[in-house]
Amino acid sequence: MNEQIQISPNDYQGWYNLGVNLSRMGRYREAITAFNRAIKIKPDYHQAWNNRGNAMKHLGRYQLALRDFNQASQIQPKSYQIWYNRGNLLSSLKRYKEAINSFQKALEIKEDLYQAWHNAGNAFNSLGRYREAVFHYEQVIKIKPDLYKVWHNRGQALFELGRYQAALTSFEKVIELQPNCYESWNFKGKTLFYLGDTEGEIISYEKAIDIKSDYHEAWNNLGKALSNVGEWYEAIACFDQAIKIKSDYGLAYYNKACCYALQDKAYLAIENLELAINFGVEESYREMAKTDTDFANVRANSKFQALIEAERLY
Repeated sequence: MNEQIQISPNDYQGWYNLGVNLSRMGRYREAITAFNRAIKIKPDYHQAWNNRGNAMKHLGRYQLALRDFNQASQIQPKSYQIWYNRGNLLSSLKRYKEAINSFQKALEIKEDLYQAWHNAGNAFNSLGRYREAVFHYEQVIKIKPDLYKVWHNRGQALFELGRYQAALTSFEKVIELQPNCYESWNFKGKTLFYLGDTEGEIISYEKAIDIKSDYHEAWNNLGKALSNVGEWYEAIACFDQAIKIKSDYGLAYYNKACCYALQDKAYLAIENLELAINFGVEESYREMAKTDTDFANVRANSKFQALIEAERLY
């Protein structure tokens, strides 16, 4: 670190400035060395503790970063930047309740810190506390009404609350601000399903795919929408495209199985359901199939019964 040559050994401000500049260049290990020198000279230098925490976070050294943010907040509890950084780190660690507490402390100091409102909303969203998430997103919108990501996140939270018309308004706002936001087109389609607008639903998924051709979730959703109106051939082609993009996509195999079952094609339905079950990690497709009315035509089939009752079909 040749830059050190020009800094006096006791110049804590110089070492700190060097650390900041190295961090800006992505040279985080060297930055930490510089912050160490600043802290050694001036142990109560909260900015150095805070910025060393940021550098530690960039290196994936989360526990050390948290230690630094804790130390910085003890030295200077009135710094909103420290509480905000601490909240972001805790969110990365999925310690969402603690993250929310940190964001709230930042907002007590700086009420218009829209980034803290937004990230607190995301933390509430991760906890399934959607009403509180919506409240926080709406505070962001009051400060920064043109942030399309906030409108999208608000839409998702409203969708989870079953407030579909309000969710649709959010997704349409995103599309107004950022027409190529394929995720909002996809969510608009999902929302329109619940609002009974099948044509709009299909158009939305197609738009998402136009923007991002390898968007496997939109291909799957388009397939499901087409299946719902009896367009079996086109639906299966969509499921196949989703699987081509993501070969272990259990949901697409499951929906494809449903599509074949609705056509009374038992062998193909069972074959695809088994693939869904085998690829399913978080979803229990076996349990879903036990009560799914889409399988009514094949439910009496002995192989179907064996599949949904056994660990694995051989």
